[in-house]
Amino acid sequence: MKKINQNRYILLFFIFSLMLFENRGFAQDAGQEIVKLHYYNFNNSVQYLILESTLKKNKVFTPQKDKTYEVYLDSSGTNLIAKVKTDTTGKGKVFLPPALKKSWDASPQHTFIVKAEDEEIISDFIITKAKITLDTVNTDGARSIVATVFKLENNQWVPAKDVELKVGIQRHGGVLSAGDEETYTTDSSGSITAEFKKLNLPGDQKGNITLIAQADENEFFGNLIIEKPVKWGIATKIDNNFFEQRTLWTTRFKTPYWLLFMAYSIIIGVWGTIIYLIRQLIKIKKLGS
Repeated sequence: MKKINQNRYILLFFIFSLMLFENRGFAQDAGQEIVKLHYYNFNNSVQYLILESTLKKNKVFTPQKDKTYEVYLDSSGTNLIAKVKTDTTGKGKVFLPPALKKSWDASPQHTFIVKAEDEEIISDFIITKAKITLDTVNTDGARSIVATVFKLENNQWVPAKDVELKVGIQRHGGVLSAGDEETYTTDSSGSITAEFKKLNLPGDQKGNITLIAQADENEFFGNLIIEKPVKWGIATKIDNNFFEQRTLWTTRFKTPYWLLFMAYSIIIGVWGTIIYLIRQLIKIKKLGS
């Protein structure tokens, strides 16, 4: 009798373990939806949000495309910013509409809310208003960049300290640091000074390069970006006769002579061989008859 009870307990334990395993496997198969918001302030004039939606399944993150969300300012019942639909990368871009300017100006801090099918997905994304100023200094021939971060507090702009910034030159691959440091941190005055050491950089036709200062994914301010063009580069000269020369990258009417010679030599050689063989076959046929 005692042995039967032991077997019963073992059987129950086995069934319970199997159910637990199946439930866990089902949860993994279902996946977890992850929605993130990113706030951007560009040149202290354009504010927008980027919504990112991904599906986490078995430790693999997959972008969710064609997902529709509603983004609100401060209240999920009113102040609808926009409805956004994600693209193939799982992202959607939302600009703050002019209709909400009064609500935006009413407070130094705002909460962004994301809803999907009347369910709040994000309700605690809080941003404090901030801005960056960018200036240049030239002392005894040494150039420097001065970036200052301000935050709105009690309807006044006050310095924001301990903000990490990237300061440098805007390039296609990102931000090329102006000095030896990759990032700089603002002091009690909200400022950083970066010595400009990247000399002889190519600029546009007038020698302009674009200086940039940005805070990436700051806990309180989000992403702050400011740009300023300066004549610190080397002017790029454009040769208007560049495409008139016979080079490999021009049109077919400007093909280099050596390339034409090679191409026509090959064509003549191939067709010449074919014609010679045909003539030989004709001679052989005549001799045979």
